[in-house]
Amino acid sequence: MTADPDRSLGSRPETIQHHSVIIVGGGPGGLGVAATLEGWHPYFKGDFEFPVPEVQELAEQFRDCPLELDQHRVLQAGLRPIEFYRMRHHPVQEALPLDEWTLGFTRRSRVDWKLLSLDRPGGLWNNVPREQLTLGPAHWMELAQYPVQQFYADTGRDSDPNALIHKNDIVPYYHAFAEKLDLNRRIQTGAEVTCIRPLSEDAGPRFLIEAETDAGRQWYTCDFVVFAVGPKSSPRHLSADGTDQPYVQFNYNHSDDLPGDRVMVVGGGRSADWAATECHDAGKTVVYVMRQTPDPHLKLINESQHLPYYRRLAQILSEDQERLGLLYGSEVKEFRPDGNVLIGTPEGDVEVQVDHVIVEIGGEPDYSLLQGFQPLTLVPKRDNFRFQVMQMQTDQATFESVDVSGLYPAGYLSQGTGLSVIGFHCGAYLIAGDILRRLGYFNTAALMNEA
Repeated sequence: MTADPDRSLGSRPETIQHHSVIIVGGGPGGLGVAATLEGWHPYFKGDFEFPVPEVQELAEQFRDCPLELDQHRVLQAGLRPIEFYRMRHHPVQEALPLDEWTLGFTRRSRVDWKLLSLDRPGGLWNNVPREQLTLGPAHWMELAQYPVQQFYADTGRDSDPNALIHKNDIVPYYHAFAEKLDLNRRIQTGAEVTCIRPLSEDAGPRFLIEAETDAGRQWYTCDFVVFAVGPKSSPRHLSADGTDQPYVQFNYNHSDDLPGDRVMVVGGGRSADWAATECHDAGKTVVYVMRQTPDPHLKLINESQHLPYYRRLAQILSEDQERLGLLYGSEVKEFRPDGNVLIGTPEGDVEVQVDHVIVEIGGEPDYSLLQGFQPLTLVPKRDNFRFQVMQMQTDQATFESVDVSGLYPAGYLSQGTGLSVIGFHCGAYLIAGDILRRLGYFNTAALMNEA
C-alpha cells in the first residue's frame, strides 16, 4: 500500500483495510449497488420496447449484459439512462406478475466491495415508528434482484404488492434481500463513518475512510466511494433552550412509549404528522407546533388522501374535537424543567404544560463527512409533499460526482433521481456499471457465470 495515513490523521493507524469499493450506508440506495457489485447483473429478456429507436437498438445489442453499455450513448440518443433500466423494472404503474418481467438477473463474478452501515440492511427503515407505512406501493420499494412478490411467497405473506407496505414487512424484506443475495459477509454494521478524505498520492487508493466500529476506530482505503448515507443522516437541530430535558425525545416509535396524557409534537413534515395522528388516536391530548402557515400543511393533507393515515388526519381536523390543537407559524423557545414549554406564536408567547415532547424536524444529508475535497456542487430537489433534499450534481450517465472523481452519491443523493425507491433504485446499475468498466471488468473472464 502506497498511502500514508500520517498525512491525514496525525498518527499511523495500526491496521488499514483496502477494498476497491466502499459503500457508505446500508439503505436501499447502498444495497442496490452492493448487490450489483456482488455479481447480480441485469439482463433483458422477452419482448420489450423503448420509445427511442436508437436506444432500442442499443438495448438489443447489449441485452445479455446491459451494464457493459456506456450509458453516455443512451444519453446522447435522447433517453435518461436511469429510465433505460426503470422502463424494464417498472414499465407500468402496477406490479407485473413475475413471469411477465423483461428484466432478469444472472450471477457473475463479484468485485472487491465492502459496505459500512450503522444500522442493519434497510438503513433508516430500521428506526421508523413501529406502525409506519410506506408512501408508495410495496413494489415501488423493492430492489429488482429480489422482487417483493417473491419475498412474500418465500415468507408466506398473503400481501398485495400494489398496497402500502408496513414496517414489519419492509424491514424484514431488506434483511432478507441481503441474506438471499449473499451480501451480509461484506456488510459491516455498527460502523459509523466519521470522515472521508482524499489521498494525495499520484498512484494507489483515492480515498481514506475513518469509522467508529464495535471494535473501535478503523480505517479503510478504496478506489471508489458510493455515498449512500441517506437524506436524513445529519439531523436538524432545534433552536430552543432546554432540549436536554428528560421529557423531550427526538425519535418517535409508538404512543405506548409515552405514559403521560399530554403530548407536544414539534415538526410539520410527514413524520410529525404521523406522530400527532397516532398519539391522538391513542387518546392523548396533542399540541402540534409548526413554523409553517396553514396553507401548505392543509395542501399536503388534501393531496395525500390516497394514504390512509392522511385520510385519518383529515377526518380528525374536520371533527368538532378538542384533543388535537395546531399552532401554525409558531416555534418553541424553551423547554422548562417543570414540563412547561414556552412557545412563540403569531399572537404572542404562550406556555403549555406537557408530559412528553416529540421533536420530528427531519434532517439532511451529512455532506460534512466529505473533508478535504473541493466544494461540492449541490442542487435542490423538492416535491409537492414537502420532501426536501440537496442532491449532489452528477454525470447523468454514471451518477459520478462532477466535482470528485470516483465519488458516487446513491439513492436520493444523486441529481436526477426521483423521490422514491422506484425512482432511484436503477441508479445502482449506472453506478456499478461505470465502476465495473473502469476496473476493466468486462475485458476479463469475470463476465463468465459463477458456478
